[in-house]
Amino acid sequence: MAQIRGLLTLEDLLVLVEAGEIETVAVGFTDHYGRFMGKRFDAEFFLEDVGARGTHGCDYLLTVDMEMEPVPGYKFANWELGYGDFHLVPDLNTLRIASWLDKTALVLCDVESDKTHQPISVAPRSILHRQ
Repeated sequence: MAQIRGLLTLEDLLVLVEAGEIETVAVGFTDHYGRFMGKRFDAEFFLEDVGARGTHGCDYLLTVDMEMEPVPGYKFANWELGYGDFHLVPDLNTLRIASWLDKTALVLCDVESDKTHQPISVAPRSILHRQ
């Protein structure tokens, strides 16, 4: 077993993947309730593609309540405007082993417009970056 703990570099992740110690990378952001929302990727695919290019998520995820029902009144995304995608950009400075999940690493993402690549202003991480 590799003796890599805590925060990871991409090189550390590669070592762990090659050793069979990491198989999945959870990629996501926190919603307005502090819940981790995102996707799980095969670790090799993360290293080959997602780590550098990011991925997409539905802007619906920033407009729902605890039961995952859309809340009316959001200007960012709603039934009238339609729900689209945003771009999730992994912040590799947050890449770490998710010790509570078997063979899994985790990375937090910045949430950007998929068209302009500007931060989505209502995303909690974007709000914190502005403070």
